[in-house]
Amino acid sequence: MRVNLGKINLEYCLSGERNREAIVFVHGLGVNLNQFKNQHSFFQDTYKVISISLRGHGNTGFCAKSTESDFDLSKLKDDIIKLLNILGIEKVHYVGNSLGGNVGYELLKEDANRLLSFTTFGTTAQLTKSQITIKFVRLLYVLFSIETIANLASIAGMNKDSRKQIKDMVKETKKRTILNIIPHLVNFNYLEVIKKSSIPATIIRGEMDKEINRVIKSSINTWQEKDNFKLVELKGAGHFANLDRPKEFNNILRSFIEGI
Repeated sequence: MRVNLGKINLEYCLSGERNREAIVFVHGLGVNLNQFKNQHSFFQDTYKVISISLRGHGNTGFCAKSTESDFDLSKLKDDIIKLLNILGIEKVHYVGNSLGGNVGYELLKEDANRLLSFTTFGTTAQLTKSQITIKFVRLLYVLFSIETIANLASIAGMNKDSRKQIKDMVKETKKRTILNIIPHLVNFNYLEVIKKSSIPATIIRGEMDKEINRVIKSSINTWQEKDNFKLVELKGAGHFANLDRPKEFNNILRSFIEGI
């Protein structure tokens, strides 16, 4: 399904419409709402389940030419709020992977009243990269074809099935989208947002997500100062933990939400 939000036509999937509580799943950079097909099947008997394709991903297209400023994380957050308003959903359990987790921190910062709980995986709340590093990464993406980018991204999968899913989704993403989002994902700090939060939260940490695990310590330490936080280690899972270990991921998330 798609809904017009002015500058964009937002792609979303909704199942379990008759249920009371809602879960929103938001994907990582370069993939799309298809990342959460398994979660729709698992949770739709009990919850409203919503997944979206962020700006420039999947079938979420712009009505006019996009620029880097169109991918500001606060604007991606606003798209979610607009969709929830259209669907008449007041509060949600939020689940974000990687980029989707960063968008979730924007919600936690500006619209925490819309959250019943907050879950991230493959996301850190604090990151600082040098301008040289940023320029180098952008150059690589400029030089590579989207097919090559998809092949490289698929390495993040920990099994044949998850690698194929990642590759297929990234191939559907315009390279311009990735180039425009990169500058928004290299320097940020949500630690003060965490300190002010009173929302029940969990981090599902994939054992094999080496890049994020190297930089996530400050996030975990800050969250662990809260009484309503839970850290769960998921063995054998990488950056896209829900694709690598869907059964275990679903059980962890269900246990967390039902335990609130």
